[in-house]
Amino acid sequence: MHRDSRAFSLVETLVVVGIVALLSAISFVAFIELSRKEALSGNAAAIATRLRDARARTLASVGGMQHGVLISTTSVTFFRGAVYDPASTTNDIFPLSTYVRASSTLSSIVFERITGNASASGTIELFLASDPLKRKNISVQSSGLVNIE
Repeated sequence: MHRDSRAFSLVETLVVVGIVALLSAISFVAFIELSRKEALSGNAAAIATRLRDARARTLASVGGMQHGVLISTTSVTFFRGAVYDPASTTNDIFPLSTYVRASSTLSSIVFERITGNASASGTIELFLASDPLKRKNISVQSSGLVNIE
């Protein structure tokens, strides 16, 4: 019996398919981990930018009002006025990524007109829901300055 040496055997094909499946699984896990880290960094940058924007809007007297930020576990709400009003139609809710959670001793921050000082200073901690040790901290100083650590 003569065998054609140009064809692949079933075992060779299964070995190649297995290797491709293994490499795909490893790549998928690495991609998910990278996506989570990018979500954490992206959410921290977006929140810091919005905090700075709330301060700038207060200093510029946009709408003749103060502006503030309310922090919850899964979202950050930007509001107009000296006090958060959940019924206000001007509230701008920024939902955090499904991978990210927030924790803070600050429930809300309102910026003062003329000085831009923050009503409270402290840290907003963002962390991965799947790995709380991976985190980004956003510090809000009493002067109203915001930094990502």
